[in-house]
Amino acid sequence: MFFNFTFRHFLTNPAHLAEQLQTSSMRGFGKRFVLVFLTGILLFGIRNWWGMNTEAITPLMTTMSMTDYTIARYVSLFSTLCWSLIYMSFHFFGIAYILSLLTSIPFKKLLPIQLFATSILLIEKALVFLVFAMKGATANMSFLSFGPLAATFLEKSYLIFFFNQLTLTTLFIVLLQYRFICSFEKNINRKRLLWGLVGLHIAMAIITTAVGFIPMESLLAKLTGGAVVE
Repeated sequence: MFFNFTFRHFLTNPAHLAEQLQTSSMRGFGKRFVLVFLTGILLFGIRNWWGMNTEAITPLMTTMSMTDYTIARYVSLFSTLCWSLIYMSFHFFGIAYILSLLTSIPFKKLLPIQLFATSILLIEKALVFLVFAMKGATANMSFLSFGPLAATFLEKSYLIFFFNQLTLTTLFIVLLQYRFICSFEKNINRKRLLWGLVGLHIAMAIITTAVGFIPMESLLAKLTGGAVVE
């Protein structure tokens, strides 16, 4: 038997997707995989071209010629496109592999639910970018995260940006993964699974926040012999 993989049907019913994967062969997954990755690359490219996350390049306008600055922008765009592939591949392949280690579900069977998770993350980024584009300005925190709330009572920047990595979509993704795995493995320890999923996303938030605090501009300045001025 065959079933068609569709976002509309399975996004709100991951349990049914798990049941179908155990009894039938899936069709249409490859096309939707390509669609999600191409959309993600386009989204990251548009965000960079608009100027989002390019603050480190702006000071170069005063120290470089327009030609050099244009080259720097193209390099930034290329780097962003490469990062988009790394970002999506990690959430698609990487998390599926980690979940396969935490459960007895085969790696390939976890890829459909991770395509949903990757799509949800891209939708979140698109919504944030749309609001920023309408306002004509960006912010360090997402209005869909717990960062703005944390900023009202916390003073440490690291903790604020840590909570900024935990968004409403994170909760939705955890729910999707939890329902999918519970339907696939009927006898799994559900409490341990839930804490494992929460711990996994918290660990990713910690790592992402730590990477964000690496002084990239200073490192770049050292690598280029001080050519970059902060």
